[in-house]
Amino acid sequence: MQPILHPSKLQAWLSAPELVIIDARGGPDARDRYQQGHIAGALFVDLETELSARKQDPAQGGRHPLPEPQAFARTLQLLGITPESTIVVYDDKHGANAAARFWWMMKAIGHQEVYVLDGGYQPNSWEGILVETGEVKRKPASMLYQVTNWQLPKVNLSDVEQASQQSISIIIDVREAYRYRGEGEPFDLVAGHIPGAVNLPYFDNLDSAGFFKSADMAASR
Repeated sequence: MQPILHPSKLQAWLSAPELVIIDARGGPDARDRYQQGHIAGALFVDLETELSARKQDPAQGGRHPLPEPQAFARTLQLLGITPESTIVVYDDKHGANAAARFWWMMKAIGHQEVYVLDGGYQPNSWEGILVETGEVKRKPASMLYQVTNWQLPKVNLSDVEQASQQSISIIIDVREAYRYRGEGEPFDLVAGHIPGAVNLPYFDNLDSAGFFKSADMAASR
C-alpha cells in the first residue's frame, strides 16, 4: 500500500482496534493549536522534544537532530504504539513537514503499517472524520517498543560538506525558495543554502488543494 493515505480511506479505518492517529504539527505553539482542534482520538507528539534531541548549540546537529533510537522507543511506548499498530500521522503543513519526519522515523525502525494523511489537517475538506478539542490522554503500551538502531541511511554534517564539494553528489534543499535564496530566514541564524544545493520546495509536491501530487506529476515539475 502507498505511504500516502487519502482521508476517505482513513474514515473506513477509524474503528480499527490497532489504529493510532498521531498529530505531529510543529512550531512553538503546536500543542496549543492541537488543543484547539484535532482529529478525534489523535495523540499529540512534540517535534521539539519527542521527535528531536535539540542541543543548546544548533551547530551541534542542527535545529532538529534525531533522538537516540532508544529515546524514540520510549516515546512510542508512551504513545501506546506497538509493532502491531497501524499508524496514521498528520500535521498542519499538508502532511509534508513533521508528519513526513515521523513517517521516516517509524520506517527507520522497521515499522511497516505507517501512513501520512494526504493533505494534513484540513477539517473543512473532510466528510465523516470528527474533530475535537482538548487533549487526548495517552495510554502507554505495556512493553517498550524494541528498537536497536536506525535502519535507513543518514549522514552527518561532515558528509554533507564533502558532498557539496563533489560534482557527482546532489544536495536537495526542500525549503521555500525565498529561504533558499537567502531573501529571508524566519528560523536559522544565517540565511541562504549549502553550497551546490538545488532547491525543490516541498510545497511544489502539493496541488492547489494541498494534497500530494501523483508521482508522475511531481516528477514532471
